[in-house]
Amino acid sequence: MTIKEQLIHEIEQSPDIVIEEVFDFLLLAKLKYHRQQEQSKPFGSFIQELVSDIPPDILATLPTDGSEQHDHYIYGTPKREL
Repeated sequence: MTIKEQLIHEIEQSPDIVIEEVFDFLLLAKLKYHRQQEQSKPFGSFIQELVSDIPPDILATLPTDGSEQHDHYIYGTPKREL
């Protein structure tokens, strides 16, 4: 007997209140599983999805030295010479 068949057998013998709790747990477990699957995609793909809605003319105005000059962009300090 498979796990699925065992689960169905147990459900058929359980009171409704237990079935409701099992159903809630199943939905939560499925949500957790799907979130884990989404999080396992490569970081580059995640970034591409994130910026895909930003118009190209706006993207062109963003700094290209953000990681090197992060203090300047975050805190307004003078740019460092590299």
